[in-house]
Amino acid sequence: MTIKRPSVEEGARSLLVEAEAHYREALEDFLAVKLYLKDRDDLAEAEIKQKAAEYRRATQTLFDERKRLEDHLKRLEGIAREYALDFDAVRAEIGGRLDRLRAAGGAGEVPG
Repeated sequence: MTIKRPSVEEGARSLLVEAEAHYREALEDFLAVKLYLKDRDDLAEAEIKQKAAEYRRATQTLFDERKRLEDHLKRLEGIAREYALDFDAVRAEIGGRLDRLRAAGGAGEVPG
């Protein structure tokens, strides 16, 4: 059986590259905010905890959105897990195996 590697359409690939750059920049901004909050000593502890929780939620949302975009692009390509099956190659391989079985068996035709 042949497994076909995913080949995402150029427009979709461009969108993913653009989104990844945006996500990377947003993560850098989030990190800067986190470091800024760590260095503040004029904020109440409760406020720092609240801001830290907001930072974690925003970061998680960013990762979730990136994953959602990747999954969407994979679905467009017909990819399950990390690979897409090449059904033409699968049919050809099954046909070849059936031909070999017919030749080896000598019992007539294989139904199918």
